[in-house]
Amino acid sequence: MGTEKYSVWVVDNDMQARMRLKTATSSVATFGQVKLLNTMDEAVKALENSNHVDIVFVARRFGQDVITQFVRKCKETQGGRDSAYVLVLKTDDQDSNTVAQNVLIGADGFLLEPYSVDNLVEIAQLAARVKRERSLEREQTALKFLVDDVIKQIDRVAFIKSCGFDVGRNLKKLKEMCQVFNDLQSESQEVYFEIAIEQFINAPLPPVPDKNYKGVSERVRKRMEAKLIEEMEAQAEADALARAQRSG
Repeated sequence: MGTEKYSVWVVDNDMQARMRLKTATSSVATFGQVKLLNTMDEAVKALENSNHVDIVFVARRFGQDVITQFVRKCKETQGGRDSAYVLVLKTDDQDSNTVAQNVLIGADGFLLEPYSVDNLVEIAQLAARVKRERSLEREQTALKFLVDDVIKQIDRVAFIKSCGFDVGRNLKKLKEMCQVFNDLQSESQEVYFEIAIEQFINAPLPPVPDKNYKGVSERVRKRMEAKLIEEMEAQAEADALARAQRSG
């Protein structure tokens, strides 16, 4: 099995500086193809139409505010959401204040000139860690949404059953929703168990029926049942839409 190669992009409007960094990366076996870009707009557009890019080097000369916006936009793209963003500092930029700004800018690390092999190897290790952590973060978010939906569906089943209505359709939906958890890999299952335990413990109590449906005719019961289920499903759709708008 070959060594994994990290894709590298260098965003710098200084051609000589771009070439110096490209030459330096060629001395590290874990770096693969290096793409050179002159402007940030060019880089953002390219990331929107690219697969995952492991490392994006950004020249400090662009300025803090511009880089902050650039990193934010890049993290919203498909190609750049898991990338490691590395601030490249010139020799005269290497004071503690400038180095500390990488956190404010949203960068994951920094690289100081003159570049050493050890520094570049550390950047490759950083890229692997960033990709793993961001992937885990997205997985946790997705699982939290799924568990929340399952809890609400359990509440619906319990509520409908407590009203004396048929729960067949909603119980079937609950089983379908839970199927995704059976297909998780072992590491993802561990994450799911932790999230499920926490969210079930903190889940609010389900609502209690405020009406007694016993004694009414079968025809009325069917109509009430259909109306109740329709209202609950409409609320579920509204909750899902609101959540999508917040996450978007």
